[in-house]
Amino acid sequence: MKVTQLFPYHQKHAKLTEFAGYEMPLWYTTTTEEHLAVRNASGIFDVSHMGRFTVSGPSAAGYLEGLVPTHVASQPPSKAFYTLLLNDEGGIIDDLIITRQTENDFLVVVNAANAEGDLKHLIDRLPPSGVQIEDITSSSVMIALQGPSAVSILQPMTTLDLTRLKRFRSSSAEVLRQESIISRRGYTGEDGFEIIIEHATKENPESALLVWERLASLSIPCGLAARDSLRLEAGLPLHGSDIDVKTNPFQADLGWVISEDKKEYIGHEALEGFRQSLPSPVKRGVILERGIPRHGFQLLDSKSKNIGTVTSGTYSPILKRGIALTMVEQSESSLGAQVGIMVRDSVEAGRLVKTPFYDEAAYGWKRTAKQ
Repeated sequence: MKVTQLFPYHQKHAKLTEFAGYEMPLWYTTTTEEHLAVRNASGIFDVSHMGRFTVSGPSAAGYLEGLVPTHVASQPPSKAFYTLLLNDEGGIIDDLIITRQTENDFLVVVNAANAEGDLKHLIDRLPPSGVQIEDITSSSVMIALQGPSAVSILQPMTTLDLTRLKRFRSSSAEVLRQESIISRRGYTGEDGFEIIIEHATKENPESALLVWERLASLSIPCGLAARDSLRLEAGLPLHGSDIDVKTNPFQADLGWVISEDKKEYIGHEALEGFRQSLPSPVKRGVILERGIPRHGFQLLDSKSKNIGTVTSGTYSPILKRGIALTMVEQSESSLGAQVGIMVRDSVEAGRLVKTPFYDEAAYGWKRTAKQ
C-alpha cells in the first residue's frame, strides 16, 4: 500500500484506513470535533494522494482545450478553475482543477482514485509535439488548510500577502522557506488554501513534515472522515459516489462548467443532445428528521414509490441531522417536496433542499468573504 511523505506523523497520531491504494488518516480525535474545527476555526488535511500533473509547452492550452468543456485559453495566469474530463458519451470520467500557472504552464489536480486512468487519458491524447506532461504526485506534498482562521494561521509562515490572493487564484511562494504553490480553494465549503510543497520527495520528506508539523501546532489535523462530511455538508460531489461515467454534467447540476460557445472538445456532441431535454435523474439534497442515510439507500415519495437513490449520506454536525445527496427523478425533484428514505427497516421523513446544507451567512467561504 502507498503512503504519503507525511505518513510518519499519521502513523503516530491517527486512526488509519485504506483509500485509493493509500494508507491514510481516517481521524485523529473524532470526526465531529475535526469537522467543527474547520467550520469554526481551522483544520489541516493531507491531500498528497491526489494526482498532480504539470502540462507545459507552446501547445498546452490548445491541447487542454480539446479535453474539457470549460474555456482554457482565455484563463489568465494564476487562475484556477473547476472542470470535468468527459468521455464521448458525455459521462464524467473525473472532476478536476486546472491552474494556469504561466502562459504555457498548467497544473492539473485530479482525484486520487482516478489518477492513473486520468494520466493515461491525457497521455493517449498528446499531440506529436508541443506538449509535455509530468506526474509530480510523488515528488511533492499537498496540504489543505481550511476554515475561517486559515489566513491568520498561514500568513506568518509566508511572505505572500494572503489577503490579496483571491479565491481560485494561485501563486508561487515560500512556506517556511520551502518552495511552494499556494492556491486559495478547498473541498470543504470554507475559505482556505491548498499548499503544494515542491521537491518534497519520499526520500527527503523533511521539508513537508516541517510545514505540516508547524500547521498542526496551530490548527487541528483532520482525516478523511471529516473531509467527507464537510464536502457533503457543502454539497460538493465525490466522483465514484455522486458522479461517474454514467452521469452527465446536467444531471449533476454541473452544467455551469460548460462554456456555451465552445464546441471542439471530447463529449461536446453528446452534451448538445442532453441540453435539448430536461435531465433525469437530477441531483438534490435531502435533510432527514431522524436517521442517517447512506450510499445506495432508496428515496421514496409519499406513496412509497421509489423515485431515486442516495449517492452520499452522513450526519451533519452543524444541522444535527442526517443529510444526503441524491439522484431523483426530474418529475419528483421540486425543492421542498416531502420524501422518505429507507433507513434499515423504516422509512424516515425528509425534504428535498438546495445545497449547501448550512446557512451561508453563518458558515462557508461566502461568510468569510463578507467579513
